[in-house]
Amino acid sequence: MPIITITRGTLSGGELLAENLGARLGLKVLSREVVVEAAKSYGVSEEELQRSLQSPPGFWDKLSHKREQYILAAQAALAEMVEDDNVVYHGLVGQLLLRDLPNVLKVRIIAPQEYRVRSAMIELNISREAAIKHIDGADVARRNWVRKVYNVDVTDPTLYDLVLNLGHMSMETATELIVDLLGREDFRSTAETQQQLKDFAVLTRIRATLALKSEFTDADIEVSVNHGVVDVAVPAGHSDRRSAVVRFVQQIRGVEQVGGTGTSLPDEGVVPAQNWKTAADLMLPLSGYPHVHDTLPIRDCLLALGASSVVSSDGHLVCPRYLLVLDDVDRMVGVINRRNLLRGLIPQYASLQRAKERVGTAMPFADAMSPTDLLWSTLFSSTSVTAARKPVSAVMAPIRATVAHDDTLSTVVSTMLQHNVDLIPVTDGERTVGVILMTDVFDSVAEFVLEQGAK
Repeated sequence: MPIITITRGTLSGGELLAENLGARLGLKVLSREVVVEAAKSYGVSEEELQRSLQSPPGFWDKLSHKREQYILAAQAALAEMVEDDNVVYHGLVGQLLLRDLPNVLKVRIIAPQEYRVRSAMIELNISREAAIKHIDGADVARRNWVRKVYNVDVTDPTLYDLVLNLGHMSMETATELIVDLLGREDFRSTAETQQQLKDFAVLTRIRATLALKSEFTDADIEVSVNHGVVDVAVPAGHSDRRSAVVRFVQQIRGVEQVGGTGTSLPDEGVVPAQNWKTAADLMLPLSGYPHVHDTLPIRDCLLALGASSVVSSDGHLVCPRYLLVLDDVDRMVGVINRRNLLRGLIPQYASLQRAKERVGTAMPFADAMSPTDLLWSTLFSSTSVTAARKPVSAVMAPIRATVAHDDTLSTVVSTMLQHNVDLIPVTDGERTVGVILMTDVFDSVAEFVLEQGAK
């Protein structure tokens, strides 16, 4: 029997579906709370782990590796619990903690807002307004955290094998659909998948133990497990400690054999290029940044920019500086900011700017004589209302440069500095797949410099 992970929005019915599957198939049912408790064995307190699983980690948490330690503990605890198959797990990011495994059926449950609001009112004994606020707040916190840790959108259907809408089917129908899938060859357990599962459990246990319960946390040790044989690679700068590392790993439960001598990893002052972040690692997907089409009137863009928010690098919601402008085939063709929009509301502004540029050095006092200051009063007249009907393409700033999704962070930095931009599109072939903000680039560089300086 395979492993089933169920991811759901708050009060969407995922817990009840897990219980139904457990009763129907005789599966062990696990929740996030059980994993939190089990992770204590790695020295991570329940309170710290809950903060990590429920809230976006801040910059300084990321710097001190707390986030990675929390995830290692949770992954190792969950991997141990599912090692024998026959498990259904409902909880946050189960599909991501176990994403490297075969034979895992990843299910997402969705439900209409009204369905969830009624459930919250009954289960929590609260008013309708309080129920809406509770659901919206929990959903935002979950999306922010998953985006920060895994750089994915938890609502992205490509993360799952099956998405079920409980507003359109009964719980019994959803249960039977999953039972039917489990009987198909794609999700049947085999000797090979069971061995991969055992290797994964041992691997995550070793990684968590080295990171949280050893004296080698600063050694950047790499571990692999293949059919029960563990291989340990220690950086060249720590080669004198390899024997001690091997002895430590041999004492970890489940380790039967540490094979070979391990490969010495380079220990250089410069991080190997293959370990650098790429543009894809750092970008916000298009769905994560506000965008409009080039035919949209300026008036609607004023509303869109004022009502938009973006998840910043530290996981908080901030007001964006730009709107992305897409063409009719969703290619990014420009950006628009508040200054562009205000200028677009003054029909004479562009022609006056061109005239001013033509005057140039011929009239050294042109700036003092410029009549444009007088035009700002037209923003509060029928003239600006009429101008607001123009398409945003008339006032947008064109794209100065792009980077490819597999470009290194150094390429991203040099391109942004060369073209003096603080937002740059990321392309995959002909498609624009996301954008990178200078604030996120700055955080990544600052993190590296401060981390390395502390060693």
